[in-house]
Amino acid sequence: MQQIHTPGEQRELTLMRTVLYTFFVSGAASQPLGSFIPYLQASYGFSYDLSGVLLSCQSIGNLAAIVLTGILPAYLGRRRSILTTSVWMAAGYLIFASGIGAPAALIAACFMTGIARGGNSNFSNTMMSTLREPRATQGYNLAHGCFAVGALLSPLFMIFCTGHWPEYGWRVTACGLMLLVLTQIAVYARMQLPAERQKERGISHVDFGFLRDKRFWLGGLMLFCYISSEYAIMGWLVTYFTDTGVLLLEQSQMMSSLLWLVIFFGRLAGAALSGKIPVRRLLLVDGFGFFACFLVVFSSRTPGMVIAGIIGVGLFMATIYPSAFSLGSAAIRGNDFGSAAMNFTGSIGGILTPAIVGLVAERMGIQAGMGVVVLLTALLLTAILLSVFVTREKVSSA
Repeated sequence: MQQIHTPGEQRELTLMRTVLYTFFVSGAASQPLGSFIPYLQASYGFSYDLSGVLLSCQSIGNLAAIVLTGILPAYLGRRRSILTTSVWMAAGYLIFASGIGAPAALIAACFMTGIARGGNSNFSNTMMSTLREPRATQGYNLAHGCFAVGALLSPLFMIFCTGHWPEYGWRVTACGLMLLVLTQIAVYARMQLPAERQKERGISHVDFGFLRDKRFWLGGLMLFCYISSEYAIMGWLVTYFTDTGVLLLEQSQMMSSLLWLVIFFGRLAGAALSGKIPVRRLLLVDGFGFFACFLVVFSSRTPGMVIAGIIGVGLFMATIYPSAFSLGSAAIRGNDFGSAAMNFTGSIGGILTPAIVGLVAERMGIQAGMGVVVLLTALLLTAILLSVFVTREKVSSA
């Protein structure tokens, strides 16, 4: 029997489906930078140092956009704000596709993709926060699941293109992703948006009450540690496997897609389990599992063990971000600036860690560089333990 939805429920479902597509495109276009790095190094002779700077520039753009997308809606409204940031992804890939190898141009391109990524992320999280529970938590998991689908497909597209055109296949990949981003921009221009809570324009009318809520800061702390770990892993995984000789380049690219494939299924499972398993319990399992499985990846010297470790890493990574954001979202529902502030708190680590890994790798070797990531996963586990303890203490004392 077909379920009948009220007009309000139908609007929520339509909004959720639209956001799922736009975040899928964001995943496809935001994550391949780590896969591009080996080709940029081979084509232009980049060092580990410069490669790390390129990865960090995307993070800097991401952070800048998070600040902007928290403020711009107060002056321009949501639609104009997301159109203002999303267009830069297409501009960045146009630079990659053109074959310009000047470091300054590529740094600018990475910065542009970061601006679009941050704008897409904040917009998607804000839109999901306007939904009622449990649809909001389901929406977070499904949106990040769609992001994972895009992220796992783009390296496969890269493998296809470089297999057919070895010398310039990575530039063909950039062209394809640019066209995909243009469809995202078209959707943003036409999608139906929910009413904005802020009726008057200007930053002085923004609600800052979330800053007094402990859940906001705990969610931000976990996001900081998680994004630090994710950016370092996604940015350096292919280079690490290739340069240590554990895997061939094509096999390393496949590991990137495998990781995102597992993350996708993990987030689908997270959406199905929403409301059935307490968020704190899920975060504890994920924190311990992520740390243990990344140790397996770091210490493995055979393809079989690498694959087993990658599957475990992806499975436990899958629901950390949505769960952490869900924990803090109760304090920022429908608040564009609040969503931006939480994303900002989490994204600072995404600027620092790729460059730190690159600096350590340049001076002490790529193995030592990835050792930094092991430390980051341990810090994430510590942040989760702290958050679970504090929120449980708050519930007990209530």
